[in-house]
Amino acid sequence: MNKDIEASRQRVSRRRALALGGTISLGGLIAACSGNSGSSTTTSTAAASTTTAGTGAAAASATSGDAVTSLLAKAPQCVMSEEETQGPYWFDVDSIRSDIREDRPGTTLQVALRVQDNSICNADGTIGAVSNAVVEIWHCDAGGVYSGFESGSLSANGGGGGGTPPSGGMGEPPAGGMGQPPSGAPGGGMGGGMGSMGGSGETSDGSYSVGDSEATTTDDGTYLRGAQTTDANGIAQFTTIFPGWYMGRTTHIHVKVHIDKKTVLTTQTFFEETLLDEVYSVSPYSEHTGRENNTNNSNDSIFSDTGMMTVEKQSDGSYLAVINLGIDA
Repeated sequence: MNKDIEASRQRVSRRRALALGGTISLGGLIAACSGNSGSSTTTSTAAASTTTAGTGAAAASATSGDAVTSLLAKAPQCVMSEEETQGPYWFDVDSIRSDIREDRPGTTLQVALRVQDNSICNADGTIGAVSNAVVEIWHCDAGGVYSGFESGSLSANGGGGGGTPPSGGMGEPPAGGMGQPPSGAPGGGMGGGMGSMGGSGETSDGSYSVGDSEATTTDDGTYLRGAQTTDANGIAQFTTIFPGWYMGRTTHIHVKVHIDKKTVLTTQTFFEETLLDEVYSVSPYSEHTGRENNTNNSNDSIFSDTGMMTVEKQSDGSYLAVINLGIDA
């Protein structure tokens, strides 16, 4: 495993993230966003500039609103997002922040997600934007491990990445064998109003999510997890790193959309295989070997075309990935 990844896992913990003041209240963020109600091309990044150390750098490199809306216009519009399993690694981190990296090594990825009400959405997406929804994302690091579950997944894979799921719930079906799973953590349910499929875990009760089944964490990490409210254009934007991969799944980002603390969508987003080859050819991703024998988009049992992100490489070498999320509001 890449030494930068190992070092960052030792540096960052959930307690440290909270001690640094990496969260603000949902009410405070919505109040900050409310000034955008008459704007035509704003994004939520500026309103949610409170994050962990490194916020200033993230703000300086944030993708412009024009670039985001332009790329969203190229992405499929008014398409109902497919409900997907939340997988075995979700817990309610209850953290409103735009930069979710916490110093994790990897290629910078700006993510913009626009929530659209399909019942009134028009062809170009200018009608139907859902403002003040909370969009939550989480994904594995460059070595294939999720925060909150390092000890189980690392030990089960001989110290390397892998993201093997905890036992006790539905989780993510293995497509290529995932080894012996660690014990003690129930898998998550389907979310999105489809009912809990998990075992004996807790349920969320935070500032933006109530009642969803949580997995029991094995450590206090929170990296690559967070939430943002959508602006007047229905857009939530994050600064993260390009996700890595783990055995049995194609590369993906988990997404939940919450309205009035109720989860209205639980889904996953995906990337083109040619893009994955490009990103994974450089460090720290290149140190995680064996992907050629792993699951890809074509044979992943969860993959859906409706979750494919539209991506453009930026002049600084980072990537901008966008998607329109269709819901029935």
